Amino acid sequence: MEKLYKKRILFIGMPDFGVIAIERLVREGFNIVCVIPPHKSDPSYQYMKSCASNLNQNVIEYDKSLKDNDFLAKLKDLNIDIGICCSYNKKFPKEFLNIPKDGIINCHPSLLPLYRGANPYSAVIINDETETGITLHYMDENFDTGNIITQYTVPIDKNETMGTLFNKLNYLSCDIIVNTLKKYEYEDKLDSTPQDKGNYPYAPNINPAKADNYINWDLDAFSIERFIRALNPFIHATSTYRGITIRIHTAFIKNKKIKCKPGSICDINDYIGIAANDGIVYIKTLQIGTYLICDAKEFIKRFNPQKGERFGY
Repeated sequence: MEKLYKKRILFIGMPDFGVIAIERLVREGFNIVCVIPPHKSDPSYQYMKSCASNLNQNVIEYDKSLKDNDFLAKLKDLNIDIGICCSYNKKFPKEFLNIPKDGIINCHPSLLPLYRGANPYSAVIINDETETGITLHYMDENFDTGNIITQYTVPIDKNETMGTLFNKLNYLSCDIIVNTLKKYEYEDKLDSTPQDKGNYPYAPNINPAKADNYINWDLDAFSIERFIRALNPFIHATSTYRGITIRIHTAFIKNKKIKCKPGSICDINDYIGIAANDGIVYIKTLQIGTYLICDAKEFIKRFNPQKGERFGY
């Protein structure tokens, strides 16, 4: 693919955003001189490396850390102008940050300083935000704290899921990265401003291994419904039923007074109604264990659930 631009770019990324971004930048003709995939221990390492190799990119890996002398020496030899990071799970040490002449830019899917952290996609839905956005900022030795280059605001739709927001922000991010790199190419610099200081909502990782994705039926119905959307489809809001793991994909709510205990089945019609602390969460589609994804009607037909039975522990 023909390189239309001269600035020498270092690309750091992880799937899936990293794959989307590197394909777009190569297609646009940017002069990417090196791609750094995740560490070999990461499950996404081979996927990212294969993607870069298939695009005929120069892949450079590190053995133990981003401070490895041999690794840094290879990068210094490339005379890099600027770096672009599109999703990564390690802090960048000063030795690495100082390699590109004009620093490393990170693309973060929130309006920093709001929602620093690993999963802004879910956090903004869980917290019932009406808008989020994209921030391009220079990287420093902490996560998501560097000077802001540009921001773009995006509305959050009423029925937004983690998946729809992920797609919306990732593809829009590519447009913004392309425009920013073109500006850098022609103007040879990018202005930036420090982030505001203060306490802002954070976007923690949601780790299924720690049961972070389990539904708390003691919450209000609206919070539970948002939680389900915020984890759909990559993490899955989870509960149990008759000792079986249940992943809930879609639901809707009715706010009305009920006498059932939270987590118990209180209504069975075309959907399965589960009591929250102030209403009912009606399950529309769900997954039983790892073997069956179905709508509520099929679940009712197969399992014959009874009122009073409990979801959760």
